[in-house]
Amino acid sequence: MFNFIKNLIAPKKCYSCGELWHFLCPECLKKLDNHKAYCYLCKKPSFEYQIHKECKTNDFYLDKIIVLTHYKNKIIEILIKHSKYYWKKDILEDFADYLSELFLKNCDEKISDYIIVSRPMYRFKKLFRWYNQADILATFISKNTGIVHYNNLVIKTKYTKSQSRLSRQDRLKNEINSFSINKKYISIIKWKKVIIVDDVVSSASTLNEIAKLLKNYKTSENIALVIASD
Repeated sequence: MFNFIKNLIAPKKCYSCGELWHFLCPECLKKLDNHKAYCYLCKKPSFEYQIHKECKTNDFYLDKIIVLTHYKNKIIEILIKHSKYYWKKDILEDFADYLSELFLKNCDEKISDYIIVSRPMYRFKKLFRWYNQADILATFISKNTGIVHYNNLVIKTKYTKSQSRLSRQDRLKNEINSFSINKKYISIIKWKKVIIVDDVVSSASTLNEIAKLLKNYKTSENIALVIASD
């Protein structure tokens, strides 16, 4: 009822064409330079976004990186920044709809084989911002797909500099050993396919560090699901 009233008073409006009921309407999304199924490491076509075996190194633990679109699209950049810094959390609902559809098209297994986790935020940073956009995005995706979301399964244990302000080389080192697993979920993780949700991926160092941690607890597959790559 609250959402219905809110949509009547202040309906969503597409940032690109102005159409009502979406912050980014399906037609405008189609017009953008969106990703096809490809290997994130070599950027060549890949079945269901799988990382090619020949591309993986011993220190890379993600099996798939599913990306909706490019961060270089100005509309996408503005939408993500507004959802992250300006309390426009409803933007994430539109992105969750598109990501859910994209994931289900590239998923052959039973939904019960998967769980969803979100890229965690350090507690003091979350207190300062009041919310973690990855948690909200993951919650919407969980609602759409029926896959259970554990928003405190992975914990950020130490403060690190923002990845966006670092060089690629520094990003690879910045997040090392900065995450831990909530011990009460250890039995749930084993042999599961884990979907790690975030808004933007660049070097993939943060997501890979989480995937490395999950592999230690015998997950069968680690999949990153993100809105955009830069």
